[in-house]
Amino acid sequence: MALASPSDASATDTLGLLKPITRSSVNESVYQALRNKLMNGEFRAGQPLGIQYLADALGTSTMPVREALRRLVAQQGLEPLPNGTTRVPLITRDKLADIRRVRMLVEGQATEWATPRLLPAQLDELDDMAQRITRARHAPESLPASLEMNLVFHFTIYQAAQSPVLIAMIESLWLQSGAYLRATRAYLHTDEQPSDHLHEQTVAALRAGDATAARRCMEQDIAWVFDRLDPELPDQPASTPLKIRPTP
Repeated sequence: MALASPSDASATDTLGLLKPITRSSVNESVYQALRNKLMNGEFRAGQPLGIQYLADALGTSTMPVREALRRLVAQQGLEPLPNGTTRVPLITRDKLADIRRVRMLVEGQATEWATPRLLPAQLDELDDMAQRITRARHAPESLPASLEMNLVFHFTIYQAAQSPVLIAMIESLWLQSGAYLRATRAYLHTDEQPSDHLHEQTVAALRAGDATAARRCMEQDIAWVFDRLDPELPDQPASTPLKIRPTP
């Protein structure tokens, strides 16, 4: 039986479905992976990130890792160290309060702008995500999945605002605060409920076309997270970099 040659129509059709692997696509994939981990708080505040360590973990060479780290430093998600490595920044209580204030402002604005632009199918997806986040957070082993869904939920709304400038600001703020805000899940009291109901209220306001209510719900969601973190921070001067205990 003769083997099919590359000139066969079927083989050609199959190859036509494959996308070439380019240097730029590898760079972007590495950047997105590290970006999402920072936003979700999967690296702790103050944690050094070695280039070779990350390259081995991601199964890639060091070059795309270097490029990703350079971009994340520019976005203030990482800070360079004198020895040539980078680390997740330690931030002060004052700066955390400033991030809280600015996040409420810009993410509230993005939500307001997104309200008339979200399509019914997107609203259905947001509704489904809000319910899945609630279910996942009742199971400790589902924390990583719920954090990832939370990221997608928020940025689905923000992207609908169609403002690249605003999105860049929001991404930088998430990168700077991710390591700290993840800790709020460890600090919840057993009788305290997460802010998941605010996700559902946000979707309801978006579906009703009520931009003011949607903005208010988003601002409350952001404030809730920061307010749960503040009492758990070390009792030290507001200008001193904060260290928080490790979280699951």
